Amino acid sequence: MSGYGVLAVVLLFTALTVRMIVLPKIDRPRPVDAIFMLGGPGDRKAKAFELARAGFAPVLVISNPNARRCPDAAEVGRDIEIICFRPDPSTTQGEAREAARLARLRGWDSMLFVTDRSQDSRARLRIERCYDGEVLVDVVETPLRDWPYLFAYQTAATVKALVWQRDC
Repeated sequence: MSGYGVLAVVLLFTALTVRMIVLPKIDRPRPVDAIFMLGGPGDRKAKAFELARAGFAPVLVISNPNARRCPDAAEVGRDIEIICFRPDPSTTQGEAREAARLARLRGWDSMLFVTDRSQDSRARLRIERCYDGEVLVDVVETPLRDWPYLFAYQTAATVKALVWQRDC
């Protein structure tokens, strides 16, 4: 491959990565069957609580990979059912599997997932492999100082999801 070919591949890879990680599709929240908070960086709990208080869903599902205490409805400030779980495996893939399991069990047709901007596209990929319902994603922002790590991590995790872990 010529030098121009290598440069073109590098530029294409960089553009796609920036599009998926820095500038993902973010959905406008609307009523759904459940709000589902994925584990990870950023103030996801505050965002999930805000969406629950606004009445977007009657159920709030919280991924609790580190076995922290599960909040109660009083903390949310609204009468809402809260489900906490520990994903198995303790990854986005485990969270996607649990989302699909709960949706089948409860008959949910739509869910609003809360994550951070860097995980949005990869989370959609994982979730849509497991769950056939409507997937909406809203995001929290993370500090600029975290972006070098998040960019590297999400790039590697996306390649892993696309190449080695192609199923639910």
